[in-house]
Parts: sequence; structure tokens; C-alpha cells
Amino acid sequence: MDQAMQLWTWWLSLLSPFALLFTQPGWVRFVPWVTGMVLCWEEHTMTQLLTSLGLESRWRVLEHFAEYGAWDRDAVERPMLRWLEQERPARWGPYHPGAIDDTTLHRTSAMVWGTCTCHEASARRPNRAETVRAHTWVVMGDLVPGTPWMYLPHSARLYWRQNQLPIGETFHTKTAWAAALLRQAEAESIAPILGVFDGAYAVATVVEPCVNPALAQRRIEMLTRLRVDARLYQPLAPRARRKGRRPQWGERLAAPQHHVYWSSSWRTGQA
Repeated sequence: MDQAMQLWTWWLSLLSPFALLFTQPGWVRFVPWVTGMVLCWEEHTMTQLLTSLGLESRWRVLEHFAEYGAWDRDAVERPMLRWLEQERPARWGPYHPGAIDDTTLHRTSAMVWGTCTCHEASARRPNRAETVRAHTWVVMGDLVPGTPWMYLPHSARLYWRQNQLPIGETFHTKTAWAAALLRQAEAESIAPILGVFDGAYAVATVVEPCVNPALAQRRIEMLTRLRVDARLYQPLAPRARRKGRRPQWGERLAAPQHHVYWSSSWRTGQA
């Protein structure tokens, strides 16, 4: 019993930075919700969370909080970023590596708020529909080096297609959400951020705000793969002044997927 009380005391001390961000009734609902997510190893449905705590009788109360509760999202995420920076600082050389990707979570009903249709990867099976309804999330988390490396997700944004946007909501692309998440992490991190993502996010709407920051912001470095359809150009060669607009790029090169047409050969190395 003493060990259980000590563990509960430690757990409440970890949650204490969030206490002032909720009303008193909201805080009473928030604590069992987060605690159930930690104790539940399955899909984190409301029923499974409450079953893991033995609070099945409180199902309607917690569902009402999840459905109608409101809080400042950014204010809740900032203490999480500060806690991770203090307790589990992610460092890879001089950088703080953070990974971004998008993921889908199936929702079967068209009446669920914020869902959009997406292609099902397993739709080739005869008993699966080609399209399903799902929530699409853009998720960011810290990459903590070790054996093995750990991924600690801390921020997420819900995405809709523009033609499926709920009334009253503002449209944001996935790449715009990704750039915003990187900037939020940069504001709370002591070390410079290293964004890690796949080629889907290696586009101008993510790269441009990272490498050309506004005043009082740091540059965010990136680790990604070169897109097979990347537009590559030769450096702009000096030439005599001509009429018309000055070109910004040199001669167009073949995309990586057509690398056999490159004039230079591959070089191998070890890093």
C-alpha cells in the first residue's frame, strides 16, 4: 500500500504543471483520462481506459468531458515540451531531433466530428472497403538516442481535406501543420531542432520557414530523403544582360528517378 501511495504521489507530481490549465471539474476528468492511457495497452478507447482503472461507472462523465470539454491546446502542450526537455532531453550531437509524420485512426461513422475519407491500404482484400472514414493526424515527437532509440510523441494536429472541413474551422495543409509543430518545439528547446521526416514533407512549405526563419527565431535543420520527383537545376551561370525577367535557376536536371541521365556517376562513401 505504501508503494502504491508513493507511486500515485509521483504520478500526480508529474501532472501538477497541467493543473492550472483546467477548471477544477475539468482537472478531475483529465487525471483519470491520462492515467488510463498509461495503464491501457490496447486501442485507448474510453471503455478500455476506464476498465483499466476500475471506473466503469464513470463512463458517461468522462465521455462528456471528451466530447464537450475545451482547453487551450498550445498551453497544454508547452508544459509537456518543457518536461521532456528537463527529464529526457533528446540530443544527437548538438541537435534536438524531432520526427514528424502523419497517421490515420479509423472512425466508422460519418457523424464523428473531424473525419475524412481515405484510401485503405488493405483494400485489395475482398472483404475490405476501398475507402474508409478516419481521423488524420500530423504527429510530432522527440527521438531519444539509445539502444534502441525511443520515440516520445508530444504534439499532434488534426487534418481535414478542404472540401470536408467542418463549419467554422480554418484549413491547414499537413505541411503547414508540420512547420508549426517544428516551430513550437524550437521555442521550448535549448538545443537547435533537427527535423526528421520523409519525402512527403521535404517541400517548400516546410523547408522555407525552417531554413529562413523570422526575426528572433533559430534556423531548423532537416534530415530527410531526396524526393524521386525533386526539381534539380544547375547553378545559374553568369551571362550577358538580356531583356525580360532574370532567371532564378540554371539548366534543368533530370529528377532522381531518372538518375541514369545524369552526367556524373555515383560516388560511394562511409559515414
